[in-house]
This record gives sequence, structure tokens and C-alpha cells, in this order.
Amino acid sequence: MTAQPPAPGDTITHGSNSPAIGFVGKLFLSVFLGDSADFTDRAKGWSVWNWPPFLLVVLVGAYALIVAPGGPARQFLWVYLALGTAVALALIRLVLPARGTRAPWRVLLSAAALMCSCAGAVGMDHLADHGEIDVTGRSEISGGAVTDGSQLRLVVRSPADRARLRLTLTIRDAATAAQFCAPETRYSAQLLGNTSTRVDDVRSGQPVELPLGGLQGAIDVEITLLTEEGCRMNLSVANAVLHD
Repeated sequence: MTAQPPAPGDTITHGSNSPAIGFVGKLFLSVFLGDSADFTDRAKGWSVWNWPPFLLVVLVGAYALIVAPGGPARQFLWVYLALGTAVALALIRLVLPARGTRAPWRVLLSAAALMCSCAGAVGMDHLADHGEIDVTGRSEISGGAVTDGSQLRLVVRSPADRARLRLTLTIRDAATAAQFCAPETRYSAQLLGNTSTRVDDVRSGQPVELPLGGLQGAIDVEITLLTEEGCRMNLSVANAVLHD
């Protein structure tokens, strides 16, 4: 049988592995050069022209994670949801093959992914400037067991980077076997030397709000205990959060 000459445009290869080499070559061109040859939808879907939207979403998301401040995890939930949605949409747009010469849904996916990633980045910037800051671990009450009328000093060793301090104290009986005074014990709190911030009749576990009013440096809070005669109590910081 006489071999037929190659048709114009055919790829001529030689050797025992020639078909594989030709296959790999066409795959390489389709994936990295985005050529117009209808090789496979998968290769076209992963062509270089589809990568920029995905990479842009990833870069915006990475920036948002880098600038993420400290604080309660619950305030970041919607930001992480927006970033996760953006990456998911961009990945779907990247891997799914286009059907036909026109695919407007791919443009919509790219636009939606970019908007979600930008919303996440803007939200993270907002939280960095105005989000809650958990300072419980930097708060300390001086003194041990106290009685009625005792005054204690609570120090938050953190700059007053927000407008208000949300403070929650826990009151326990110092001698649990000999007394049961915690339910009826109250306390008052105010910023040291600032009676206008005073809050009275606060129970154990009840949060109070103290306006900081441009305070600089560490935050000093004066605590005055009100309990029954003869009761000895222990106070501890359950939660301390700076917020706007």
C-alpha cells in the first residue's frame, strides 16, 4: 500500500512515540496559548486568557487576609463568606468549559467574583479601623478577696483605639462552703477620676459600656463592690472588648 502524502497543515512526526509527542504539543499550545483550535473544552477552559480574573480575585483575597486585625471571630464571618464566594465563583469560571463561541455567563461569573472579593477587602479594612478588639487577656484586677465597699482597680494594658470599652465581670463567693452572696452582689464602675462615666448596680456577668472619650494610653477602671455585710467576694474579668 502506498503511503498518502500529508495534507496541508498536518503535523509530521517521526519515531515510535510520535503520536504522543503530537498530542502533548497540541495540549501545551491549547492550555498555555489559548489557541482557537477546538482540541478539548477542558484545555480551552484552562487557557491563559482565563487566568487573570482568577488571579485577581486570589490577590485581593490575600490582601484582605494579610490586613485582618485581631478581634472576636464572629465579626469576620461575613467577610470570610464574601471572600470564599469570590474564590468559588472564580474557580468555577476557570474550570468549566465554554459552550459555544459566546458565553456571557462567564463574564457574569467574573464580575460577581470580583465584586465579592472587593467587598471582602473593603470589609476587612473597615474592621481594621472600626472593628472590635478583644482585650480580655490584657485586663487585670488588682487585689484578692474583697468585702462590701471595697474599691478595686482594673487596668486594661492596651491603647484606647476605639470609642468605648465593653466590660463584663464575674463575681464569685470567696468561701463557697460558708456563704452564698454572689446573686445579691452588685458593683459600680467608672473610668478612674471620671465620675461622668460611672455605671451603678451592675450584676455578675452583665456587660457595661464605658465611653473612653479620646483617652490615651492604658485604661484604668475603678470598681466599687456592694455586697452583704461579712461576705467576701472574688472578681475576675470575663470579657473586655474595645469597640466604636
